[in-house]
Amino acid sequence: MKDRDRRERRNEILDAAIEILIERGYRETTMLAVAKRANASKETLYSWFGDKTGLFEAVIQRNAERLQQEIAPFLSGEGGVGAFLTDFGIGLLNLLLSESGLAINRAAISEASRDLSLSRALERSGRGATFPLVIDTLRRYEAEGALKMDNPVDAGEMFLGLLTRDLQVRALLGLQTSLDPSEIRRRAEQATGAFLRVYGTDPVTS
Repeated sequence: MKDRDRRERRNEILDAAIEILIERGYRETTMLAVAKRANASKETLYSWFGDKTGLFEAVIQRNAERLQQEIAPFLSGEGGVGAFLTDFGIGLLNLLLSESGLAINRAAISEASRDLSLSRALERSGRGATFPLVIDTLRRYEAEGALKMDNPVDAGEMFLGLLTRDLQVRALLGLQTSLDPSEIRRRAEQATGAFLRVYGTDPVTS
């Protein structure tokens, strides 16, 4: 199978896995059900992903890669720290509040008391893959004089808190409806403004 065809087939399988996860929950999502939905063989799924945890780790990794692609143009720092944080915030909120993002997080929570494999995969391929990129970018802005931080990791975590507040928790509980793009942008800009008032060195923005 050509690399392009394999990537497309892989994405079809991951899409099928997410569809069933949303419909049935994690425990009722089986490799056989995913194979049938994707018109693939069960042997292909086990060969490509190993097991169900590996399959959903691939889903998580794909989500993280898509977020990284969204913020990649701003990692160079050319657009300024405000533009970087705002666009990262928009991308993160879109991911966290998406059907697939919520389904994966609900699955990890539901399995946490029995098996931490999915939670560890979520930490490793999600936050563990993306957050260091954000911290490195904040450090570069600090080196350029745009930020002043005692601890970049603490500063990054503060931004996440300002951005998400209790939105994700409420969404996971089914108490928060999806936000339209203008509201997501407003919240990202609000979090960015609050962050820059604490850590920014430009008196105009901070």
